[in-house]
Amino acid sequence: MEKPSKKIESYAESLMKEAGLQKPSADFFKNVMNAVETEKVPQPIVYQSLISNQSWMVLLVASVVVIGFLLMVSSSTETLIKLPNLHLEKLSFHLPELHFSKITIYGVGFLGLFLIQIPFLKMQLNKNY
Repeated sequence: MEKPSKKIESYAESLMKEAGLQKPSADFFKNVMNAVETEKVPQPIVYQSLISNQSWMVLLVASVVVIGFLLMVSSSTETLIKLPNLHLEKLSFHLPELHFSKITIYGVGFLGLFLIQIPFLKMQLNKNY
């Protein structure tokens, strides 16, 4: 008995002989090139920041004004705005002492160095490729 692949191969050959080869028309290449030339190329997307430079400047000035106002209010003794007395000295925060082994500290340190390297490696790859 013949292998199944031999049967499939002989069947495919007989189909190819029956169908024959098709030849393109004489101006096939010209038609294809005309179709390629008439196809519209989409315009590239231009980068546009979400927050404009003018908005950044307004935010910067507003934050400087707010911080300056808060510093003036907190430094002056006679203020129109009375801040509530929070008694922050009564609050106590006690964090438990954490002890890490040297291996853990080294691991976290090397992980930090690795994460710092990623942007530099990405820039290098973008420059070369």
